[in-house]
Amino acid sequence: MDENFIVPFSKKFPFYQKEQFKNDQISQAYRAWPIFWLAFIRLFYVSLFERALSNYLLFDVKINKSTLGIITSAGALAYIFAPILGQFITSKIGIRNALIFTSIITPILTGAQVVYLEPWFLIICRISLGLSLGLFWPNCMNKLSKWQKMSNPEKANKNFRNFNFSWNFGFILGLLTGYIWAFFLRDYFIMIISWFLSFLLILISFAIKKDPKIHKPDGKLEIHLENPVLEEYFIRLSRTNSKAPMIVYPIIFSWIGIIFLTLSKSIFLFTYPIFLTINSLPSQSTYLVQGGIQVAQLIGLTWINIMKVQKRKIAVIIGLIGIIVISYSIFIVGYIWYIALTFAIAGLFFGLIHGTSMKIMLDYGTAQNTSKYSTINEILIGFGFGVTPIIAGYVVEINIYTLFVFLTIAGIGLLIVIIFLSRNVQNLK
Repeated sequence: MDENFIVPFSKKFPFYQKEQFKNDQISQAYRAWPIFWLAFIRLFYVSLFERALSNYLLFDVKINKSTLGIITSAGALAYIFAPILGQFITSKIGIRNALIFTSIITPILTGAQVVYLEPWFLIICRISLGLSLGLFWPNCMNKLSKWQKMSNPEKANKNFRNFNFSWNFGFILGLLTGYIWAFFLRDYFIMIISWFLSFLLILISFAIKKDPKIHKPDGKLEIHLENPVLEEYFIRLSRTNSKAPMIVYPIIFSWIGIIFLTLSKSIFLFTYPIFLTINSLPSQSTYLVQGGIQVAQLIGLTWINIMKVQKRKIAVIIGLIGIIVISYSIFIVGYIWYIALTFAIAGLFFGLIHGTSMKIMLDYGTAQNTSKYSTINEILIGFGFGVTPIIAGYVVEINIYTLFVFLTIAGIGLLIVIIFLSRNVQNLK
């Protein structure tokens, strides 16, 4: 769309749980484990395939960096529009069928990239994959929002934790596996193996069941516009929903966090393999560094989950400052192994920003019974991860360090805005 990495495991393994809830004295159940497993398998196979494809094109095919930037970002760029298209299709066929459809189409489009590696064909396949993701991540977020209404706060937090753990663990395990395989397998063979793994998505998707219907709560949301210029900036005054405490934050707080997260993370991930080529080093460490980023991000997401509502604004500020300092230091130092270490550490700051931004978005969706916030969230993610590598691909052909100067300046500007927005954030009464 993550817990105690030091991960605080629940009493049941997080990939299987059957949550119970009672609403108006009617006992109903929902099945969460297929969503967790889908997130795990998708990120496990994607982490292998995407890293292997990029390495193969850069180190073996010797593709130019601007073309690699376009290929890398094609799917994310399409994802800008994917949530809107996905929401329309989902409204016609339902969440379950939408998740089954995207699970079927994913192996087909992945396999096509293995068979034919011409840039124009890769771009078409990746645009199609990006559009199909509009049926996956937004619907996973919709599921989490619905379950939040059906659950007490402890179970809601456990669902959030297990979902984050699933996709993060899949990503981390995939990258660590890729790192080991890279010593005795070519990147192209890793692509083929990961493609076969993607067929597991189809089997798991058929285990999804429709969520039971629930009655909307009687509680009314009353808001007061604190700032007429930023219309989304408000505080709740009465009868608040205790299951959505993060709506004390303005929604723009979440959007700014997502924008900076996608901007900085995509620059870090895109530039590291290029730093290796500049220093004439092999590609194996790309798996390890990206895996390090995800491990640190998992820790950050875990930390956010146990943090008090008001403290999370401090965590985002720390996250922004951390990325700014790392970006500036890379511009100053530029030593390859220093870059590898600081990129991995940056994952912690990504986790703090991502965890807070996602919780704000989910709570807004829960409180207002709408999917529009998850849709906007996914559009911003698509824009950040889609546009940035294209621009970065052209910039690195001139001077790679220009990107980190830009990131430092942009980060300082957004940090000032975040501090301004967070000054009146209060706990729910």
